[in-house]
Amino acid sequence: MSDHSRSGTSTPLNPTALLGFSGASSYDSYRPSYNPIAFSHLLSQLNLAGRKNARILEIAAGTGKFTKLLSEREEEFVILATEPHGDMIKVLREKELRGVYVREGTAYEIPCEEGWAEGIVAAQAFHWFADTTSLHSFLSPLIPGGSLGFIWNVEDYNQTRTFSTATDWEGKLRDLNWEYTRDSVPRYKDEKWREVFDSDVAKEKWGPLGERLVREKVYLNEEGLWRRLGTLSNIANLSEGEKTEMKAKFDEIIRNATDAVRNEKGELEVHSTCHVAWTRKK
Repeated sequence: MSDHSRSGTSTPLNPTALLGFSGASSYDSYRPSYNPIAFSHLLSQLNLAGRKNARILEIAAGTGKFTKLLSEREEEFVILATEPHGDMIKVLREKELRGVYVREGTAYEIPCEEGWAEGIVAAQAFHWFADTTSLHSFLSPLIPGGSLGFIWNVEDYNQTRTFSTATDWEGKLRDLNWEYTRDSVPRYKDEKWREVFDSDVAKEKWGPLGERLVREKVYLNEEGLWRRLGTLSNIANLSEGEKTEMKAKFDEIIRNATDAVRNEKGELEVHSTCHVAWTRKK
């Protein structure tokens, strides 16, 4: 595995991501892990489940939330985890995960040899680089017939404008989240990431897109929920005044959440979807 082999063309890191993800330790602490059913299903669809020492290239590995799950598998995967953000890389390297090699790189400039990877994965990230340039960049490091997969955790409060949330209060929180989405950077919730699969590159070089949605719920206290919201780039990038303003509205929604369900600890039941998608190199 050469340290200098790169695929694709250089594209700068999105400045919103650069600022919004500067709090890497908060991201690592408050972002959730991935649903085990969805995770296992994705590995099966990528033809990686049960393959001893299969080589996996992870794009935008972040702090290693998904990387850790891969490294703990009995297959003992060999994982090349790439990430452009220095703070994220630091947190990821400190974990010293089994079988994981960490390198700086992007979806457009991939530090990986041609034909090395049996599968490529991107967790909570593909929407940032869902374009024809990245789809073309993924071709070189991937073996013929190799697979490409994506996974997202999407809480109801971070869904599309038209999504039917499990509760009324989560719908109001979703609307508040949209109110404070004041830029035009790509996000999962705008669903624009799908458009690239209608492109000529996708149709000529990649197979059809498969998908599965797995619903789940977690329990969080108000502070934990607010901190998780704060890891979203659109909120992380707000001014302190805007965050204070939003927090007051957040508190009002929680205070008036008559349909909220709480556990014995008084924690709120928060609903989410784990979305997995996959395709294969032709």
